[in-house]
Amino acid sequence: MSRSFPSIRTVAILLLLIVGSTLSFAFHATAGDATITYEATPVEPGENPKLVTHATSNVTDLDELLSDTSSQYQQPIRTAAATGTYNGTLSSELHIVIEDVETPYVWYNGSYYVWTLSTHRETTDATIQMRQTDPETVFTSVVRPVAKAPPEVQTAIETGTTTGPVVRPGLYHQDGTYYVVAPENEAALGIHIVSIFVGFILMPVGRGYVAVALGLLGYRYRDPTRDRLLTVRRATAVAALAVPIALFGTALFESGSLTRFVTGPASATVVASGVVAGVLTAQRRWLRLVGLTIGIGLLTTVAMSAVQGTAGLVFGPLAVFLGLVTGVVPFGYGYAFAQTASRESTQ
Repeated sequence: MSRSFPSIRTVAILLLLIVGSTLSFAFHATAGDATITYEATPVEPGENPKLVTHATSNVTDLDELLSDTSSQYQQPIRTAAATGTYNGTLSSELHIVIEDVETPYVWYNGSYYVWTLSTHRETTDATIQMRQTDPETVFTSVVRPVAKAPPEVQTAIETGTTTGPVVRPGLYHQDGTYYVVAPENEAALGIHIVSIFVGFILMPVGRGYVAVALGLLGYRYRDPTRDRLLTVRRATAVAALAVPIALFGTALFESGSLTRFVTGPASATVVASGVVAGVLTAQRRWLRLVGLTIGIGLLTTVAMSAVQGTAGLVFGPLAVFLGLVTGVVPFGYGYAFAQTASRESTQ
């Protein structure tokens, strides 16, 4: 037997281990690598409304929200602003844009308004109430005292800027002066948040890869002369390694909440189960492959629903979908290392 094949296969397993280990710490790397600068800008009531609306969660910039909506569809908003109330049908274009505006205040056409939107279920009928109000009232309602703000916010107000992973933006008040604390670069903040989210998703993927790599290394050490060393039983044992690995990672590096102790291992196991699917495909056991796919999907959804409630009915299938997609890599390893069905019977 050529010695090059075992060497190449071992390198491939080690490569999977490196990639999996890297992805396992993707969330911690992205969450800890913060270079976002936040600025504290003094403002007077009525000044810089765009900055105020972006920083506060209780005021919506309606002008910006409607910027891509044709003027002909904005008549209900103009009517509500002029008369105080609009009660009627909204165009679908306008309804989609404003149906999620739940803030008590909006900024529109140069003024602040008290905002109330009531929509009628399964129709585009709605009641819009807009009562013009002064900036002082809005500021007083949405402001937060600096004394009760996080240390990062206090630093920003004292020095003008601060740097941190996530600093709570908002309108703050101290010694008669209002300050807007907001990111210096909104695009950089958005990229940082997206990277954290991607890192969070990739973490169980990495742990699934680590499980497959360690399992293959174990069997390769046990039987170094055999290229195709995986049976269905062995592949199942390899995939099962994802559970203790994910549990260990959760206990050591995460909050340790019950939810994470369930969702993390469940997601990692879906990814690692790709190695079983690879073996079943190589052995052309199609019914077992279908049963594995359906079974792992149902178990994951049930497990997540048990700790997340109805949200698990949404996030469970999403985790299964992500696991099946990223499980293509373990699938390839399972296919490449699979024994034939006849050999399996001797194991």
